[in-house]
Amino acid sequence: MEIRLATLDDIEPICLLYHEFWQHNADLQPVYYKAGVEHGGYPKSTITNDKSDIFLAVKNNVILGFIHIREAQTPPFDAIIQHNYAEIIDFITTAEYRKKGIGSKLMEAAKQWARERNLDYIELFVLLEAEDEFHFYEHKGFVTVSHNMRCPL
Repeated sequence: MEIRLATLDDIEPICLLYHEFWQHNADLQPVYYKAGVEHGGYPKSTITNDKSDIFLAVKNNVILGFIHIREAQTPPFDAIIQHNYAEIIDFITTAEYRKKGIGSKLMEAAKQWARERNLDYIELFVLLEAEDEFHFYEHKGFVTVSHNMRCPL
């Protein structure tokens, strides 16, 4: 298996993985998420943007997972210490290949990407119901720094 950057030739299989990713989120939080269809515009904009990348886990020319990472900055408010950081936007390994070390290799590629850009940290959003993912992130050194809360009306 290899970890490599996505190219425009990878858009179609990335779109298929997005379907699996969105279905997973919909299964976890059906009130807020639904399965969707990606037609290629979003991965294309990510691949062609110099502030973001998609790393792929590939084996025998089959994409087993990906991690989408991008550069971000804290807002320019006087009361906030300024940081340049990375955000993990989307991260999935196909269900068949989970818990086989692929996510760890993708995460290491994302961390290396952020280090090479001299970013201060990596941030991500994880659904409360995604317990396996939460434990994976903790094992990779992530710590909870805030909670996102909702009040249904």
